[in-house]
Amino acid sequence: MGARTDLEQSVMRTILWFSQFSYPLTVFEMWKWLLMPERAYGLAEVYAILERSSWLQEKLEGHNGFYALKGSGVGNLVLGRQERFLDAERKFRVLRRAAVYFSLLPGVRSVAAGNTLAWWSTTKESDIDLYIVTRPGHIWSSRFWLVLPFFLLGRRPSPVHPPPSQGGVRGGCRGVKVGLDPFCFSFFSTTQQLNLEELCLPRDYYMAFWVRSLVPVFDRDGSLTTLQTENRWVARNLPNAQPRTGHHRHEPRRLPSLPIQWGLAEPIFRSIQRNRLPAHLREIANLDSRVVVTDNVLKFHDNDRREQYRDQFESLLARHL
Repeated sequence: MGARTDLEQSVMRTILWFSQFSYPLTVFEMWKWLLMPERAYGLAEVYAILERSSWLQEKLEGHNGFYALKGSGVGNLVLGRQERFLDAERKFRVLRRAAVYFSLLPGVRSVAAGNTLAWWSTTKESDIDLYIVTRPGHIWSSRFWLVLPFFLLGRRPSPVHPPPSQGGVRGGCRGVKVGLDPFCFSFFSTTQQLNLEELCLPRDYYMAFWVRSLVPVFDRDGSLTTLQTENRWVARNLPNAQPRTGHHRHEPRRLPSLPIQWGLAEPIFRSIQRNRLPAHLREIANLDSRVVVTDNVLKFHDNDRREQYRDQFESLLARHL
């Protein structure tokens, strides 16, 4: 067998990455999320390599237009993906109703769905993970007013933590769920801190996928578009992955903003929330990029699994490439 081409290896890298999440891919998705190719290949080139590469044909199996590693049970993976898609569709309907309230807060500029919801790959137990962009000087008050009603309604992940073996939602909140579809407000940044590269780990594949997979719910001033422009580093790993754009099915009804956010009150909201941070979050805050607590970034991913996914992925690469 001759040397494997860059495109063959890139296709395999992409399949291996998504195999960690039991997520089979269509050819279009394989092309869109092509991981670390030497150049941006065309969709027709990906179709062609799948047809003519005996090495890929030995490594992969297909079912109803989806591909996964041979021996992974691609038929069952497709069924599982379809079931998770239906749950995610339901969660997006819940999110769209909640987003009417989000849009009432003048300090909240943009909201996007992330993690498993952004991939339409949730279960009944999954959180609704959100990334929120705020106006500078309004990050603490925005978080306070976003979290408060969901806390009072029991729609937040519980602060009670499960054993490590139970894990949690990928890269987001963790805890015993106290109600159906809990809302996880675990990642905020202001419009002054939209370049997220400084939060990346070495070889942070997950963050690259996370940035490009964000699903806009509403984008009041184009902040999510700016975020994609600011994070040009993503294209080094994912040259074909274009940012997702807003869809009318996800946008909430727009109502006048509530006059409940004033810059002079921001120190009060900061003090309240800093004092209520759980001890384990205070201990690791700003030590690394798992938990970041500043006036421009609030990131509460104490169960950050990016390093685990990176190491698992590189182990798969060593085994298959």
